[in-house]
Amino acid sequence: MIKLKSLLKEATDFETYHKSYTSAINAAREYAEKKGYEINDDDAFTKIGMGPRKPSEGKTNKFSIELSKDGKPSRKQLHIQVYGMRNSYELNAYIQ
Repeated sequence: MIKLKSLLKEATDFETYHKSYTSAINAAREYAEKKGYEINDDDAFTKIGMGPRKPSEGKTNKFSIELSKDGKPSRKQLHIQVYGMRNSYELNAYIQ
């Protein structure tokens, strides 16, 4: 039961619905930084910036971005899922 409560709290650490794709990606980045991680900008640019275009309605883009903590590479990654809705985007992000 404790794990479920921590997962529910973690799910509220960022805004879920966004008007733009960029806003959703930035919210995921801020979430990781708030948790004390640094994002590998090269990896993020390659996977997000050069990856697939923003998801159309009913489609999902998924990314796993490398993280570091205190300047050292971490085994954990930031997992981002952005679901395209009619006029907005739904964000799901977690660190694992």
